[in-house]
Amino acid sequence: MYRTSSPLGVVLAACALLCLSAAYAQKRKNEEPKTQVLPLPKELPMALAADTEKLDFHISPLLKTGGLAAQIRQSLNDLIRDTRGETIIKLRAFVAGAGDARRVQALVGEIFADRKLPLPVLSIIQVGALGENSAQVVIEAVVSTKRIVNPNGLAFLAGQTGASLNEALQRLRDSLGAVSVSSERVLTCTCFTSRIPDFTSIRSSILGVFPNTAVNVVQALREPPNDESMCEAVAQLAQPPAQGPVVLLKNARATLVNSHQLIFTGLQLTFGNYLDDAHEAFARLQRAASALEATEVPVEVNAFSLDPFTDSALRKTTSVPLSTFTVQPVEGLPGVDASAGIEAVLAAHVATPVTLAR
Repeated sequence: MYRTSSPLGVVLAACALLCLSAAYAQKRKNEEPKTQVLPLPKELPMALAADTEKLDFHISPLLKTGGLAAQIRQSLNDLIRDTRGETIIKLRAFVAGAGDARRVQALVGEIFADRKLPLPVLSIIQVGALGENSAQVVIEAVVSTKRIVNPNGLAFLAGQTGASLNEALQRLRDSLGAVSVSSERVLTCTCFTSRIPDFTSIRSSILGVFPNTAVNVVQALREPPNDESMCEAVAQLAQPPAQGPVVLLKNARATLVNSHQLIFTGLQLTFGNYLDDAHEAFARLQRAASALEATEVPVEVNAFSLDPFTDSALRKTTSVPLSTFTVQPVEGLPGVDASAGIEAVLAAHVATPVTLAR
């Protein structure tokens, strides 16, 4: 015969279990929650060197859906996919809208680290608008390939300014003519316009002039004071410059480069509009590049400013050749109270460039 538990015993056992459960729950409630330690964002390098003859240029497509973080992720993944495992040396991100542009740096560090890719240098610039109303970011990439794609070197054409986009593009064509480079050899072209009424039409007109280029068009300011535009470009040389590894053409605002290596820097911010502030920003940029190579010559130096006072201070302070130097007004920068940002391309192992008047 089996003996059954008494009703009183069952009740007492249930009460005991309830008391134990309540005591355990109270203990867990009183325990201090463990602090979650989040990893710090990856520190990106300020300067990187790459072989001139192996450089290629890519631009992420404009996206029509998603918030800023989602578009940054998608744009970076698109660039990584398109470069097919080759090393991305430099990223330049243009951010539009009200999102926090500083998210670009955190996501670049996260995505590149997760994929075990070398970290690139980075410039982040906030602009008024992009070619699609829903687009919040477009990213340019300088890539070090495994192939020799520029056997004769490159021509860097500094910002050509015009009263309209067409005039800026025409001046860019004139500069190409001065350096004897055909329009078909332009690899990448970036234009800062006053407005983008029809991105598809503007892009098609630029491709009509430079058929093989990666095109990027951004509206520099939300409320531009005029129709002034600026375009810059990089093109392949048909033959190496006879005068030396770096040749500056003053009037054409072009630099011909056939040096073995180029150094690309990220954006160096300045936080004041006085001469000393601008001078310190240039000095920090120089120190970052000099940490890689002892000797370097400016090939292209771009400054992005938020007000005319900073613009003036940058122009008065710079010691780089004016043919390599461009100042472009923009909407914002990724730093609280930043007044300007400076980025540069420099030629390594070149003591002195050759300067020509044309």
